[in-house]
Amino acid sequence: MLAPIRRQQRVFILFLIAADLLTVPLSLLVTWYIRTVWLFGLLPGFTHTINTYVATIPVLVVLWIASWWSTGMYVFSAQQGAFPGLARRIRAVFYLAVSIMAASYLVKIDYSRIMLLIFLVLSQPVNILFRAVFSFLAGKIAPVKQSPATIVIGSGEFAERVITSLGKFPGPKHRIKGVLVEHQGITDEVGGIKVVGEARDLPRLADSLSIDEVFFASGSMSRTDMLRIVNSVQKEDIVFMLVTDLFEIAAGVSSLSSISRMPVVEIGSSGRGVFSNLTKRLMDLIMSPVLVVILAPLMAVIWIILAVTGKGSPVFKQTRVGRHGKKFTLYKFRTMKPETDEYEVAPVAGDDPRVTGIGRMLRKTSLDELPQLFNVLQGHMSMVGPRPEMDFIVRDYNAWQRRRLDVKPGITGLWQIMGRKDLPLHENLEYDFYYMRNQSVMLDMAILARTVVTVLKGRGAY
Repeated sequence: MLAPIRRQQRVFILFLIAADLLTVPLSLLVTWYIRTVWLFGLLPGFTHTINTYVATIPVLVVLWIASWWSTGMYVFSAQQGAFPGLARRIRAVFYLAVSIMAASYLVKIDYSRIMLLIFLVLSQPVNILFRAVFSFLAGKIAPVKQSPATIVIGSGEFAERVITSLGKFPGPKHRIKGVLVEHQGITDEVGGIKVVGEARDLPRLADSLSIDEVFFASGSMSRTDMLRIVNSVQKEDIVFMLVTDLFEIAAGVSSLSSISRMPVVEIGSSGRGVFSNLTKRLMDLIMSPVLVVILAPLMAVIWIILAVTGKGSPVFKQTRVGRHGKKFTLYKFRTMKPETDEYEVAPVAGDDPRVTGIGRMLRKTSLDELPQLFNVLQGHMSMVGPRPEMDFIVRDYNAWQRRRLDVKPGITGLWQIMGRKDLPLHENLEYDFYYMRNQSVMLDMAILARTVVTVLKGRGAY
């Protein structure tokens, strides 16, 4: 049985989608009336029939929901209610406008720009009104009769302050089911709440206590330990809150708030919905062919130089492990001498003798990665994601590390822009898991932008 607060969230999401489904056709029909009646004399030359625009409703609905979903417009929390805020709505409208213009270009139909503008402006108050009505109805159907069941992990000042602050939250109070400490024997209670076990007991207690939220409030627990615990929990609808400043990345987090003036980062769900996956794949299918066309002359020049100056094929092929453990062939420009074993340790210094002269420049500028755009086109990789790992390394993964294979690998990712090869392996995994739980279009765009800056600086690449 679903925990009451989770059932309410699901009902709210369904009702918000219903509100959006009504918003699109109604707003489009009113837009048509305004353009053809009120503005007909002021703006002559409009020759489209209403059927031309009615036929776009299914596409508009898909683009609307995808834009709203990717910007968090279907995220509900007790603090913000059903309305995610102006900033998210502005981003959603921007995504919708861009996607509509892209779709118009693809079908080669020149839709009225005036109608697009009227539709985008008019649909927002209509949508806000519908969402308010449907949110009220959802609250009647699935009211919150219980407050979220919460566990606090920690034993120091952070934990005590969190427990005190949770008791002061407005609305339904958090039912703190217990405290989990870092190690056995530290204390029997924290902030007046009984210690029910150690942090490693969370996977077992999450189900038995029907936990809804987990607060990490430990000053001594490492990021690796936190991520190991998070990824060991099979119950996917748990919200994890980090009462710490360990994760300094502001872009893409599910929410950023405060408890008693302490920063609180909500870690998103590890599972991605259908619309999120479709949006990410659509972005890959748009960006990769465009980049292939733009960079084709550069790739051709690099291929010719490598073919003339080096031995062996200019393109290096290697078996890597992708999503769900599926193996695929990774493409890169050859940067190391042909006699080098393909599974040797990658260079960790700029003067590695195995790297050729032209290869050193390619690695420094990351131009050797360009052929991976074809991996993205084939669907084996994404523009952004964890790095694809070699099979012999994946075989040594433990259970929580294997969850890294739940998403497609990417050409670039968080660990590349945060330090690239300067970071040790365990740090890379932490950034990979952070990305997995906070995937969004905005985060992907931020990573891609930061990648350009990082590549230009040549930081951490050998």
